[in-house]
Amino acid sequence: MSLQLFWRFLLVGLLAFGGGQAALPLVERMAVAETGWISPRTFADAVAFGYATPGPVLITATFIGYHVAGLVGALAATLGVFLGPVFLAALAAQQVQRFAQNRWLRAFGRGAAPTVVGLLGVTLVTLAQHTLTGWVYLAMALVAAGLGLTTRLNPLLILSAAALIGILLGP
Repeated sequence: MSLQLFWRFLLVGLLAFGGGQAALPLVERMAVAETGWISPRTFADAVAFGYATPGPVLITATFIGYHVAGLVGALAATLGVFLGPVFLAALAAQQVQRFAQNRWLRAFGRGAAPTVVGLLGVTLVTLAQHTLTGWVYLAMALVAAGLGLTTRLNPLLILSAAALIGILLGP
């Protein structure tokens, strides 16, 4: 199982154009729909955990790996998801200036960006279906979005307050 976690998350890491958030739809499809490793609710918890910890959103891979195969699964998924990008970044570091001027690469970026936004929108809808299960949670989401868009509050503070409210409300 750990080898399967490693290979699947290696693929996610290699296809994660646009960073960790852009890969969330791919991770969701793989871990929930294709393999059934976790439920949609557990995926939502994994994403929340990823946002509540310092570091990249794809810490979600570690959460999923641990859920599926314990510590060995967590290590396999984490190594898999980060190994490809680190290797590619090291290879590309010397060529950055040359690639930055490439018209094909710039065109790819212009086309990929709206696609990433669309995929994030799909993930948002899926997460909302499984987490906004009552008016209290819907209100929390709206307040958090409002605070995030209109204030300079640290997102970690907003997340911490929401987590505290969730703990107080219970399961």
